[in-house]
Amino acid sequence: MKRTLGVIFLLFSFLFSSADVPEEIVAALKQGKSTDLVKHFGEKVSVKISNQEDVLSKSQAEANIKYFFDKHAVKAFTSSHISSMNNSAQYITGTLETSNGKFRVSILIRNNLISQFRIEDDNE
Repeated sequence: MKRTLGVIFLLFSFLFSSADVPEEIVAALKQGKSTDLVKHFGEKVSVKISNQEDVLSKSQAEANIKYFFDKHAVKAFTSSHISSMNNSAQYITGTLETSNGKFRVSILIRNNLISQFRIEDDNE
């Protein structure tokens, strides 16, 4: 009985701890804080901002995202979908409203680290 309770406790703690990562990412996007966002990046990350796409180091990605946020002051971010694809991958999509228009954001998280980050023009 104690083992069963222990296993259930570990399972629930794992499920709730992985859910914290997307909340922190969403909060960083809402505030336009590249430094808080980059804390969740892997050492290499696929980044697409508008029409420029490349695999960048963590520091290069931070510089590009900081430049974007400086150029496009964030007004709001609304997540439209957060899903888990399997035990080690999550996907977030949403709309980023800035001083210069709206952008579609999609983020792929693997093993609690962002491996793909995209900001694309929202052509409504």
